[in-house]
Amino acid sequence: MLKKYPWIDSEQQSVIEQMTKIGQAERVFHGSENEKAFRELLDKLVLIDRFYREIGGIAGYQKKILDLMNGAKEERFCDALFHSPDFLDISKETKEVEEAVEWGLEAMPQMAEIYPLGGAADRLHLVEESTGKELPAAKLPFAGRPLLEHLVRDLQARERLYEKTFGKKIVTPIAIMTSHEKNNHAHVTEICEEFHYFGRPKDSIRFFTQPLVPTVNSKGDWCMAGPLKPVLKPGGHGAIWKLARDVGILDWFQSLGKKKCLVRQINNPIAGLDYGLLAFTGIGWKKEMVFGFASAPRLLKAAEGVNILVEKDSDIVLSNIEYCDFDKFGIQDSPLKEGEPYSRFSSNTNILFADLDAISNAVQACPFPGLLINMKKGTYTCESGEKKEEEMARLESTMQNIADVFVEKKSAQLKTEKTFVTYNVRHKTISTAKKAFVPGKAIQETPENCFYDLLFAHRELLTQCGTKLPEKRKIEEYLEKGPEFLFLYHPALGPLYSIIRKKLKGGQLHLGSELILEAANASIENLNLQGSLQIFAEEPCLSEISLRNVSVENRGVNWNASAPFWKAANQHHETVKVILKGQSRFIAQNTHLKGNRIFIVEDGKTLEI
Repeated sequence: MLKKYPWIDSEQQSVIEQMTKIGQAERVFHGSENEKAFRELLDKLVLIDRFYREIGGIAGYQKKILDLMNGAKEERFCDALFHSPDFLDISKETKEVEEAVEWGLEAMPQMAEIYPLGGAADRLHLVEESTGKELPAAKLPFAGRPLLEHLVRDLQARERLYEKTFGKKIVTPIAIMTSHEKNNHAHVTEICEEFHYFGRPKDSIRFFTQPLVPTVNSKGDWCMAGPLKPVLKPGGHGAIWKLARDVGILDWFQSLGKKKCLVRQINNPIAGLDYGLLAFTGIGWKKEMVFGFASAPRLLKAAEGVNILVEKDSDIVLSNIEYCDFDKFGIQDSPLKEGEPYSRFSSNTNILFADLDAISNAVQACPFPGLLINMKKGTYTCESGEKKEEEMARLESTMQNIADVFVEKKSAQLKTEKTFVTYNVRHKTISTAKKAFVPGKAIQETPENCFYDLLFAHRELLTQCGTKLPEKRKIEEYLEKGPEFLFLYHPALGPLYSIIRKKLKGGQLHLGSELILEAANASIENLNLQGSLQIFAEEPCLSEISLRNVSVENRGVNWNASAPFWKAANQHHETVKVILKGQSRFIAQNTHLKGNRIFIVEDGKTLEI
């Protein structure tokens, strides 16, 4: 029997009544004599009820999830025709793309950025080694640093390029959507504090917390981890727009004079390579678009959503459809050309462009875009500590489908005028770290594959620089022996490949060699590297490194002891390490550096060899 407490207010009472109405009160409130735990549960349920008020609160949430489980018809695309959209191709450095990049730089003072980091990331199985506790994706130590840091470094590289081009310093505001799943919010704020907000003003980064939502089993009953402990999970990134409006993020951006925003997901660290983001945002800004998608080729049958043009009656809309809904909408995943491995629909990469005024209005019309459920096996920890696995579902919302609001009248060309989609090469647009690699199973969406794609992009760059490289290893050999070479650099070295090509020229990297270049101001010509060379500038944009006709020879990385390679936590037999402090310079020319060496250059000093 549910115990009555005098402190229960009207919102809590409403929640109790709704739980009774949907037949879950006895199941969920069992153990309500524990007053503290009961109060904590009611507080969580009130937040869920408030968030879903537009569809009837908790009762509306339950009705919607049961309707979808019972095969309710999806009205938005009923009796629609689906077409491949009219893409803006930015895959080659044409004059038009170079112009779009210039627009992207010009637009930066009006841009804000949003990072949705609140997902569960269950499939990564990322745990804290000392405690065994599960960790969020933001803490994945990819290529030597947390995933979150990669996103901020990419932004800082674009800000620096803007400053060098226009002579003005800018600080782009960042909003980060977290959740309380796996202590996500605490971990993300901890990363920001540990890295001193990445050298940015603390008030230039704001956090907002995604609500956790109930999960249900195949019968529609709430999943329970113990008395008063329903299993709550993030309800999809579609919460981002309504939440950003409700908690004042959109108002904050606009108070700073920002007109547009870029959205990037945490699990795709390669999206900042080269010119892709600048060309994408430049097109959106210059052409006064209200919404945009960045897309890339998609392999047939890949578990990825697609960008699609929907024609219905006299209207068209540029949209996204998740792969799990293909059958529901009768979408044929056929090849672009007969016999090719790529689909006629491109991959939606979750790199989005949005006009802030348009988004504010869109949330009014559609607070929960792209509602869906995906019933699948899920694991949770019971109160006893036992791991339990069962079929479970939750109501999810997709952030991309806010685009469904931006309906336009059909033209003869079936082309949208206010929304757009760009098309870029895949290895510089998307490669995700979503799940842990299991030998013998598919490698796609694992950190191993993501790092392999990153190495390929860096190989392409060095080839353009005229650097001689060892033969590319197939992915099976890479998994066993490590990369044929490793080249990692600070994105402020460019970020555009066209800029980096002027800084790195010629030379050769031998099999198994490692070049780490954490400096923006570099001039390296005819470097012959057999082993390991690591250059670390404490202030990457202030120090300088100049190498001319330099040979480095040492025993380098112990690849046998350095797996998993995607962490870039390499063990060394020998290395040459250069540490640049403050505003310092290291110059070497016509020099052969052999064996294990370390050079430390103090602030304001120049070391010349």
